[in-house]
Amino acid sequence: MRPVDLFDAYLKNELANEQRNAFEERLNNDLTFKTAFEQHKSLIDTLQSSEQNAQLKANLKAIHASEFGNDGKIIALHPKGNFFQHYGKTIAVAACTALVVMLVSFSWINQQKATNGEITELKRDVEVLKQTNDVIVGEIVKTNTKLNYAPASFEGSAFALNNNGYVITSYHMVKGADSVLIENDKLNRTLTTVVYTDANLDLAVLRVADIIKVKDWQVPFTLSNKSAEIGEKVFTLGYPRKDMVYGEGSLSSLTGFTNDTTMYQISIPINPGNSGGPLLDEQANVIGVIRGKNKVAEGTGFAVKATQLISCINTFAKNTNQTDLVINPGKKSNIKGLKRTEQIKKANPYVFNVLIYSSAK
Repeated sequence: MRPVDLFDAYLKNELANEQRNAFEERLNNDLTFKTAFEQHKSLIDTLQSSEQNAQLKANLKAIHASEFGNDGKIIALHPKGNFFQHYGKTIAVAACTALVVMLVSFSWINQQKATNGEITELKRDVEVLKQTNDVIVGEIVKTNTKLNYAPASFEGSAFALNNNGYVITSYHMVKGADSVLIENDKLNRTLTTVVYTDANLDLAVLRVADIIKVKDWQVPFTLSNKSAEIGEKVFTLGYPRKDMVYGEGSLSSLTGFTNDTTMYQISIPINPGNSGGPLLDEQANVIGVIRGKNKVAEGTGFAVKATQLISCINTFAKNTNQTDLVINPGKKSNIKGLKRTEQIKKANPYVFNVLIYSSAK
């Protein structure tokens, strides 16, 4: 629904109670949205007033003609002028406001999608022009070839599960995707296939289509099958931009939104593009997968617990006889005890930018 249609529906009392409550909450919390609505209402009031004035004038003319005939002289009480001379300024302001309405429309739609829950999904909606420029510049610097990549519909993060070419990301990233590719500084853009999804945990397992590209993989981190502790120092790696970004903070709760025991709450600023990236402890063990953030509390994020990930994936692998997907949480981390900079350097080749191509965007 376009913002102007939404404004009209609210003024005509055509919204359902839930939609009306969400609309009024947005009016109270978003000054730009409120200004656009008030300007729209002002224009509607002006137009309705004009229609009423025109009808009154027609009625008065009819009465005058009946009482005094068509030749009676009418003396105007106000200087003669047309509608636009009287109301042109109001219309001009409303027209300018249309631009504001366009700018807030995407924000409103996203807020509506999150109304039933406080978790904002963090896939990155790619701006076509910027994305095209980034790809062109990046590829010129790297190889001076491959300049014709089409911009993705969405982007996010992922990381390797094992040495067999399996990668994990968020389900909301790949849902409805036509193609899913991954890339980073060490791996050129490569196609993957979706082999497993869990909508409830918001997890998706991918596999690199060209197994030759992963024949030398030596994933340095391991997934932890132990519960973490409140106050533990944790860090994230992901792609809220074209280059990998590091974030650090602490584990602030053993449960997620509304006490969801499948998630951790973390005090790390995360942004669109972080979805699907790893949450790691001080020893660089993966303890979770970034799912989203609290839409009303900045610096508060949520991650699906690695224990949940291990359980659901191993159950799937055993039921489908995919032994190369089974996760062995007892494996030792190869980067335990290293300085953080060294941990990141060794983990970097196995954390990926995910590119989602979807005709349903």
